[in-house]
Amino acid sequence: MKTTKLFQPVLLGLLAVFILSDAMAGGINGTNGQAGGTNHPVKPNNLMFMPDAYRKEALRLVLQEANQVAEALRLPEKLPIDETNLLAWHISPPGISRRTKSVGNVTTSNYIYYVSVDGKFSYLEGTHQDIDRQRWFKEYSWPTSLLDTNAAYQLATQWLVAVSMDVGALNKECNLHITHGAIRKQGTNEYFLPVYWVFWTKGAEGHGSAASVELFEPTKTIRQLRVEKSEYILRKPLEITNLDALLSQTNGPQK
Repeated sequence: MKTTKLFQPVLLGLLAVFILSDAMAGGINGTNGQAGGTNHPVKPNNLMFMPDAYRKEALRLVLQEANQVAEALRLPEKLPIDETNLLAWHISPPGISRRTKSVGNVTTSNYIYYVSVDGKFSYLEGTHQDIDRQRWFKEYSWPTSLLDTNAAYQLATQWLVAVSMDVGALNKECNLHITHGAIRKQGTNEYFLPVYWVFWTKGAEGHGSAASVELFEPTKTIRQLRVEKSEYILRKPLEITNLDALLSQTNGPQK
């Protein structure tokens, strides 16, 4: 079948999506320490090939990062975080990880910890942001005279430094922005929800942020912390030192 030059890129793109979707359908995702998907035998050259030994070691390392981050940020977590108090986890198969540089993530009742950029901890997300926002909207309605972007900046940069992000380079190489919750008028008075977004952009407008922190200032709560570019993450990437030995193992049959 002949295709025009116009439609060839479209067909190739659809084919790539189909192949990736087909591969991910057999992915391994953990919930309460249980592997999801199938346990059919797979060949080592399959993108989804992941021996249990590799999964366990990668999960151990991601948990290690999560504990370090939770402790450094003094998050409301029960430490140490281990498999028994996870709501969910995901480990990328090594074939996928080599291409995306993403190792995986773990979810507690309060936060999701991601090791997603060049094998480094890079993202933290609150797990009940919508519920918190609804509650705060009812309980906190501050007059605009209490707007304090300097306090928001100090909190955000303090947290970024605590988890070894390069705030100095962000300030030097990127543009800083600070926004806050929408202002509402009630009669002649103005009020706002004291949620702040502190973020840095690099390059042309519309390219997204290099790093960002969303926070609730009254309770000093981190809603999200993200660093998108590896050069601003000073943490060492996770390293699986015995990778060849782990990949040489095969999963036994389910009992």
